[in-house]
Amino acid sequence: PDSDVCKDKADLTDAGWVIFCLLMIAFLAKDMISGTKLIYYSSKTGHRIGSRIRYFIGGVCLCSVTLFALYVSTVYNSAIATSNTAIIANSVIVLFIMEIDEYTFSAVDAINEKWTEHAADREVSEMKDEIARQRAQIESQQKENDNQRKKRRMLCGEDTRVTRRSSSNNCIRLRKR
Repeated sequence: PDSDVCKDKADLTDAGWVIFCLLMIAFLAKDMISGTKLIYYSSKTGHRIGSRIRYFIGGVCLCSVTLFALYVSTVYNSAIATSNTAIIANSVIVLFIMEIDEYTFSAVDAINEKWTEHAADREVSEMKDEIARQRAQIESQQKENDNQRKKRRMLCGEDTRVTRRSSSNNCIRLRKR
């Protein structure tokens, strides 16, 4: 019969939206956390400026794509999902499409590892250089500390022993008996 009244025949309940949220969190949390870490690492002064810029741009892009996927999935599901199974199916489809780049990278890596090695090698080499620089800095500081100890011993004399240092950095001596 003809009627001007619309009837809502949707079976979509709050449980469907809860499952949608859990799916989105489970799949998108890793990318969101990784993007946030990249942004955080871009603020570390220990990295070269080129690496810091790449970390920042990569982190912003990763977070943006992740939040955009969440937004698009929410709008898409609120527009067309009519049941709990439809919202779950739509979510899984969108998440699968988001994972295609990971599968493509894995396939290329499986075909020939040399094609993908350079992507990680540059970062590993920069990290090794940074570690070597920090080790050299630590060794330099240790040598400086050793030199300062030797100077103090020479100033205080070998026939006395230092019991404590005064605030003016003068040795307070006790004579050996």
